[in-house]
Amino acid sequence: MECADLWSDGIPSEILGLISSRLIIAEYFVFRAVCKRWRYAPMIPPPRPGLSEKWPCLMTLRGNTGIVEFFDPVYNVVTTTGIPIPKLRGSRIRSSKGNWLLMSHGNHGMFFFNPFSNDIIELPDLEEHENYFSSWTFSCPPDSSSSVCIVVGIDFDGCPPDAYIIKVGETSWTFSYLYDPDRYKCFKLTGCNNPIFFKNNIVYLGDEGNLGVLTINESSIPSWEFYGSYFRRRKQKSIQHVYTVEDVDNEGMLVVFLCHQEGEVEVWRYKMNGKVLEREQITSLDNNKTLFVSSGGSYLKTCVAQGLGNKIFFPMFHNNNKGVFYCLANCKYFCFDYLDIKAYSSPNIFNLVRPRSCIWTESMND
Repeated sequence: MECADLWSDGIPSEILGLISSRLIIAEYFVFRAVCKRWRYAPMIPPPRPGLSEKWPCLMTLRGNTGIVEFFDPVYNVVTTTGIPIPKLRGSRIRSSKGNWLLMSHGNHGMFFFNPFSNDIIELPDLEEHENYFSSWTFSCPPDSSSSVCIVVGIDFDGCPPDAYIIKVGETSWTFSYLYDPDRYKCFKLTGCNNPIFFKNNIVYLGDEGNLGVLTINESSIPSWEFYGSYFRRRKQKSIQHVYTVEDVDNEGMLVVFLCHQEGEVEVWRYKMNGKVLEREQITSLDNNKTLFVSSGGSYLKTCVAQGLGNKIFFPMFHNNNKGVFYCLANCKYFCFDYLDIKAYSSPNIFNLVRPRSCIWTESMND
């Protein structure tokens, strides 16, 4: 049998379909490039996977119904709970860490929700002030047996910003009002949506060129310090969204700017060197990592699958709930589909959809 005959006739279409159904991302497109017959063979979508412990999933809350959807970025499929969760109706996702989400409901309600077990841990209502705080974070999962979970909400209009703080198990919130315009007149945060809770009760807030550091003290009121300086005004105006993620290997954080209406992407590394903020723009992720960013929850992971190194997954979708990633190497957005002959690519975000209430989260064992 000639080689050409082997490729075209030697493998039944059913076998080709079974092979393709077990491939992901780059492997799938390499498979299609082998020969013309493999390219046009009937492709079987991959099986609907369970929630993975190797990479984050994007959870979307349909707030009017209480239904939860999960998007798996590697297999590019969306699954749904199908059963409404009454507690989630009218609620809003604020932050994520591990298995847990911090949620708000109405003007005063706060609680934790585990989307993998449906467990709920209630928090006291916000009593003194309505929940106009734009950013929230927490130190560790609220069911942790080794650490105390501290919840922090931050309002960016203060000088310095006001903060709501509570330890899980306490019966009331502490409202920190630290207005001091003489000391902080040169610094003001503009609304970064996902502060990062570091160890030693320190919270980082990356912004448009500067860094706010909130230190939560056990025996005294919280304290703020600000470092760096704003980008030039023209650059500030071009920034549409800001996402931050802890960069453990470099002991700092990455700040992802979505710029202009077209969706140009910039990635910066922020790191403290003593009392000096060092920042640099980077064009690739160290060790070919994969980045998942959303307001309230972002993750930097070792490359989760072949073909996903040096890519950024945003909370965006293309046609029929197909996930979108951004390639730092060629500065384009991509969307793959196991049933399409051509993959979607674009230098802008004009044809992409962003759900109103979604966040990256992880499924983790205790």
